[in-house]
Amino acid sequence: PFLLSFSRVTTPPDQLAILFYLVAGSCTEFQAHEQELRYLRAIYAKNSIEAQDARIAQQRFLQLAARRQLTGYYALLSAMSEPGGKCPEFSADNDEFYWLVGLLDGIQATINDIASGGQVEVPMDIAAKVGRGAGCLDTERWWGVPAAIQAAIWITIPGNEPVDIDPRLVLQQSIQMGAEQGMAVSHVLAAKIYLGQGKTAELKQLIRNYVEQSSSAIKNQKFAVLNQVARVQIQAISDRLWTEA
Repeated sequence: PFLLSFSRVTTPPDQLAILFYLVAGSCTEFQAHEQELRYLRAIYAKNSIEAQDARIAQQRFLQLAARRQLTGYYALLSAMSEPGGKCPEFSADNDEFYWLVGLLDGIQATINDIASGGQVEVPMDIAAKVGRGAGCLDTERWWGVPAAIQAAIWITIPGNEPVDIDPRLVLQQSIQMGAEQGMAVSHVLAAKIYLGQGKTAELKQLIRNYVEQSSSAIKNQKFAVLNQVARVQIQAISDRLWTEA
Protein backbone atom coordinates (compact mmCIF):
# COMPACT_ATOMS: atom_id res chain seq x y z
CA PRO A 1 0.00 0.00 0.00
CA PHE A 2 2.87 2.42 0.73
CA LEU A 3 4.52 2.00 -2.67
CA LEU A 4 1.22 2.08 -4.52
CA SER A 5 0.35 5.39 -2.83
CA PHE A 6 2.99 7.03 -5.03
CA SER A 7 0.37 7.09 -7.80
CA ARG A 8 -0.76 10.37 -6.26
CA VAL A 9 2.51 12.10 -7.21
CA THR A 10 3.98 10.14 -10.11
CA THR A 11 3.17 7.52 -12.73
CA PRO A 12 0.97 4.81 -11.14
CA PRO A 13 3.22 1.84 -10.22
CA ASP A 14 0.78 -0.66 -11.67
CA GLN A 15 3.51 -3.10 -12.73
CA LEU A 16 4.63 -3.45 -9.12
CA ALA A 17 1.02 -4.06 -8.09
CA ILE A 18 0.79 -6.97 -10.52
CA LEU A 19 3.62 -8.78 -8.74
CA PHE A 20 2.89 -7.62 -5.18
CA TYR A 21 -0.70 -8.78 -5.26
CA LEU A 22 0.26 -12.18 -6.64
CA VAL A 23 2.65 -12.69 -3.72
CA ALA A 24 0.24 -11.18 -1.17
CA GLY A 25 -2.52 -13.46 -2.42
CA SER A 26 -0.23 -16.47 -2.17
CA CYS A 27 0.58 -15.61 1.46
CA THR A 28 -3.14 -15.55 2.21
CA GLU A 29 -3.59 -18.85 0.37
CA PHE A 30 -1.05 -20.38 2.74
CA GLN A 31 -3.14 -19.22 5.72
CA ALA A 32 -6.15 -20.84 4.05
CA HIS A 33 -4.17 -24.09 3.71
CA GLU A 34 -3.42 -24.02 7.45
CA GLN A 35 -7.12 -23.73 8.20
CA GLU A 36 -7.81 -26.61 5.82
CA LEU A 37 -5.38 -28.78 7.79
CA ARG A 38 -7.21 -27.76 10.98
CA TYR A 39 -10.46 -28.80 9.31
CA LEU A 40 -9.07 -32.22 8.34
CA ARG A 41 -7.74 -32.85 11.86
CA ALA A 42 -11.11 -31.88 13.35
CA ILE A 43 -12.93 -34.26 10.97
CA TYR A 44 -10.55 -37.04 12.00
CA ALA A 45 -11.24 -36.28 15.68
CA LYS A 46 -15.02 -36.12 14.98
CA ASN A 47 -15.17 -32.55 16.30
CA SER A 48 -17.87 -31.03 14.10
CA ILE A 49 -17.85 -27.56 15.68
CA GLU A 50 -14.08 -27.19 15.24
CA ALA A 51 -14.38 -28.45 11.67
CA GLN A 52 -17.10 -25.93 10.85
CA ASP A 53 -15.06 -23.05 12.29
CA ALA A 54 -11.96 -24.11 10.35
CA ARG A 55 -13.89 -24.37 7.07
CA ILE A 56 -15.36 -20.89 7.51
CA ALA A 57 -11.91 -19.46 8.30
CA GLN A 58 -10.47 -21.21 5.24
CA GLN A 59 -13.11 -19.72 2.96
CA ARG A 60 -12.50 -16.23 4.38
CA PHE A 61 -8.77 -16.49 3.62
CA LEU A 62 -9.51 -17.79 0.11
CA GLN A 63 -11.87 -14.89 -0.39
CA LEU A 64 -9.13 -12.42 0.61
CA ALA A 65 -6.62 -14.18 -1.64
CA ALA A 66 -9.01 -13.98 -4.59
CA ARG A 67 -9.65 -10.29 -3.95
CA ARG A 68 -5.92 -9.53 -3.81
CA GLN A 69 -5.15 -11.50 -6.97
CA LEU A 70 -8.07 -9.90 -8.79
CA THR A 71 -6.61 -6.50 -7.85
CA GLY A 72 -3.31 -7.66 -9.39
CA TYR A 73 -5.14 -8.69 -12.55
CA TYR A 74 -6.83 -5.30 -12.82
CA ALA A 75 -3.42 -3.66 -12.34
CA LEU A 76 -2.36 -5.54 -15.49
CA LEU A 77 -5.24 -3.92 -17.36
CA SER A 78 -4.12 -0.48 -16.16
CA ALA A 79 -0.43 -1.07 -16.90
CA MET A 80 -0.79 -2.75 -20.30
CA SER A 81 -4.09 -3.96 -21.80
CA GLU A 82 -6.83 -6.51 -21.23
CA PRO A 83 -5.90 -10.06 -22.24
CA GLY A 84 -8.06 -11.87 -24.77
CA GLY A 85 -7.85 -9.40 -27.62
CA LYS A 86 -4.93 -8.13 -29.63
CA CYS A 87 -1.54 -8.96 -28.12
CA PRO A 88 0.28 -5.97 -26.65
CA GLU A 89 3.56 -4.77 -28.11
CA PHE A 90 6.20 -5.76 -25.58
CA SER A 91 9.02 -3.21 -25.52
CA ALA A 92 11.21 -5.19 -23.09
CA ASP A 93 11.53 -8.53 -21.27
CA ASN A 94 10.07 -6.89 -18.17
CA ASP A 95 6.83 -6.20 -20.05
CA GLU A 96 6.51 -9.88 -20.92
CA PHE A 97 7.26 -10.86 -17.33
CA TYR A 98 4.56 -8.60 -15.89
CA TRP A 99 2.11 -9.81 -18.54
CA LEU A 100 2.78 -13.39 -17.43
CA VAL A 101 2.41 -12.55 -13.73
CA GLY A 102 -0.83 -10.69 -14.45
CA LEU A 103 -2.21 -13.77 -16.20
CA LEU A 104 -1.30 -15.84 -13.14
CA ASP A 105 -3.15 -13.29 -10.98
CA GLY A 106 -6.24 -13.79 -13.13
CA ILE A 107 -6.25 -17.58 -13.07
CA GLN A 108 -5.43 -17.77 -9.33
CA ALA A 109 -8.18 -15.27 -8.51
CA THR A 110 -10.66 -17.42 -10.44
CA ILE A 111 -9.59 -20.64 -8.70
CA ASN A 112 -9.66 -19.12 -5.20
CA ASP A 113 -12.99 -17.40 -5.74
CA ILE A 114 -14.59 -20.69 -6.75
CA ALA A 115 -13.06 -22.39 -3.69
CA SER A 116 -14.40 -19.62 -1.42
CA GLY A 117 -17.94 -20.08 -2.69
CA GLY A 118 -17.88 -17.20 -5.17
CA GLN A 119 -17.83 -14.48 -2.51
CA VAL A 120 -15.63 -12.12 -4.56
CA GLU A 121 -17.61 -12.66 -7.78
CA VAL A 122 -14.55 -12.80 -10.01
CA PRO A 123 -15.88 -12.47 -13.60
CA MET A 124 -16.01 -15.94 -15.10
CA ASP A 125 -14.80 -14.73 -18.50
CA ILE A 126 -11.38 -13.88 -17.03
CA ALA A 127 -10.22 -17.49 -17.36
CA ALA A 128 -10.91 -17.56 -21.11
CA LYS A 129 -9.24 -14.16 -21.57
CA VAL A 130 -6.20 -15.35 -19.65
CA GLY A 131 -5.98 -18.43 -21.88
CA ARG A 132 -5.97 -16.30 -25.02
CA GLY A 133 -3.53 -13.84 -23.43
CA ALA A 134 -1.09 -16.67 -22.71
CA GLY A 135 -0.81 -17.20 -26.45
CA CYS A 136 0.98 -13.85 -26.70
CA LEU A 137 4.08 -15.27 -24.99
CA ASP A 138 6.79 -17.69 -26.11
CA THR A 139 6.12 -20.70 -23.91
CA GLU A 140 9.68 -22.04 -24.11
CA ARG A 141 11.17 -18.71 -23.13
CA TRP A 142 8.89 -18.45 -20.10
CA TRP A 143 9.51 -21.90 -18.60
CA GLY A 144 6.47 -23.58 -20.17
CA VAL A 145 4.07 -21.48 -18.10
CA PRO A 146 2.02 -19.93 -20.97
CA ALA A 147 1.21 -23.41 -22.33
CA ALA A 148 0.52 -24.67 -18.77
CA ILE A 149 -1.98 -21.84 -18.26
CA GLN A 150 -3.75 -22.74 -21.50
CA ALA A 151 -3.78 -26.45 -20.63
CA ALA A 152 -5.17 -25.70 -17.16
CA ILE A 153 -8.04 -23.74 -18.67
CA TRP A 154 -8.72 -26.38 -21.34
CA ILE A 155 -8.91 -29.08 -18.67
CA THR A 156 -11.00 -27.21 -16.11
CA ILE A 157 -13.50 -25.38 -18.34
CA PRO A 158 -15.86 -27.81 -20.14
CA GLY A 159 -16.18 -27.34 -23.89
CA ASN A 160 -13.03 -25.25 -24.10
CA GLU A 161 -10.69 -28.06 -25.14
CA PRO A 162 -9.27 -27.90 -28.69
CA VAL A 163 -9.96 -30.85 -30.97
CA ASP A 164 -6.39 -31.57 -32.10
CA ILE A 165 -4.48 -31.00 -28.84
CA ASP A 166 -4.17 -33.19 -25.73
CA PRO A 167 -4.15 -30.69 -22.82
CA ARG A 168 -2.62 -33.23 -20.40
CA LEU A 169 0.29 -33.84 -22.75
CA VAL A 170 0.77 -30.09 -23.08
CA LEU A 171 0.79 -29.83 -19.29
CA GLN A 172 3.42 -32.57 -18.94
CA GLN A 173 5.62 -30.90 -21.54
CA SER A 174 5.28 -27.58 -19.71
CA ILE A 175 6.35 -29.16 -16.42
CA GLN A 176 9.41 -30.70 -18.07
CA MET A 177 10.28 -27.41 -19.77
CA GLY A 178 10.08 -25.59 -16.44
CA ALA A 179 12.18 -28.22 -14.66
CA GLU A 180 14.93 -27.91 -17.26
CA GLN A 181 15.05 -24.13 -16.70
CA GLY A 182 14.92 -24.28 -12.91
CA MET A 183 11.37 -22.94 -12.57
CA ALA A 184 8.42 -24.65 -10.86
CA VAL A 185 5.41 -22.47 -11.72
CA SER A 186 3.95 -25.08 -14.10
CA HIS A 187 4.23 -27.67 -11.31
CA VAL A 188 1.83 -25.63 -9.18
CA LEU A 189 -0.74 -25.27 -11.96
CA ALA A 190 -0.60 -29.02 -12.60
CA ALA A 191 -0.83 -29.81 -8.87
CA LYS A 192 -3.97 -27.70 -8.52
CA ILE A 193 -5.56 -29.42 -11.51
CA TYR A 194 -4.79 -32.90 -10.16
CA LEU A 195 -6.04 -31.91 -6.71
CA GLY A 196 -9.28 -30.48 -8.08
CA GLN A 197 -9.94 -33.58 -10.17
CA GLY A 198 -9.10 -36.02 -7.37
CA LYS A 199 -6.17 -37.55 -9.28
CA THR A 200 -4.21 -38.42 -6.13
CA ALA A 201 -1.73 -40.83 -7.73
CA GLU A 202 -0.71 -38.27 -10.37
CA LEU A 203 -0.47 -35.58 -7.71
CA LYS A 204 1.80 -37.67 -5.48
CA GLN A 205 4.09 -38.45 -8.40
CA LEU A 206 4.23 -34.78 -9.35
CA ILE A 207 5.30 -33.85 -5.82
CA ARG A 208 7.96 -36.59 -5.78
CA ASN A 209 9.31 -35.36 -9.12
CA TYR A 210 9.33 -31.78 -7.87
CA VAL A 211 11.33 -32.70 -4.76
CA GLU A 212 13.81 -34.73 -6.80
CA GLN A 213 14.26 -31.96 -9.36
CA SER A 214 14.54 -29.28 -6.67
CA SER A 215 17.44 -31.08 -5.03
CA SER A 216 19.39 -31.56 -8.25
CA ALA A 217 18.40 -28.81 -10.71
CA ILE A 218 20.01 -25.40 -10.92
CA LYS A 219 17.55 -22.79 -9.64
CA ASN A 220 16.67 -19.71 -11.66
CA GLN A 221 17.93 -16.95 -9.33
CA LYS A 222 16.58 -14.06 -11.39
CA PHE A 223 12.98 -15.07 -10.69
CA ALA A 224 13.52 -16.67 -7.29
CA VAL A 225 10.37 -15.09 -5.82
CA LEU A 226 8.16 -17.15 -8.14
CA ASN A 227 9.99 -20.34 -7.19
CA GLN A 228 9.50 -19.50 -3.52
CA VAL A 229 5.76 -19.01 -4.06
CA ALA A 230 5.66 -22.32 -5.94
CA ARG A 231 7.54 -24.16 -3.19
CA VAL A 232 5.15 -22.92 -0.48
CA GLN A 233 2.09 -23.90 -2.51
CA ILE A 234 3.37 -27.38 -3.40
CA GLN A 235 4.37 -28.01 0.22
CA ALA A 236 0.88 -26.96 1.34
CA ILE A 237 -0.72 -29.43 -1.08
CA SER A 238 1.65 -32.14 0.14
CA ASP A 239 0.72 -31.34 3.75
CA ARG A 240 -2.93 -31.71 2.85
CA LEU A 241 -2.38 -35.19 1.40
CA TRP A 242 -0.38 -36.18 4.47
CA THR A 243 -3.01 -34.89 6.91
CA GLU A 244 -5.86 -36.45 4.95
CA ALA A 245 -4.16 -39.82 5.13
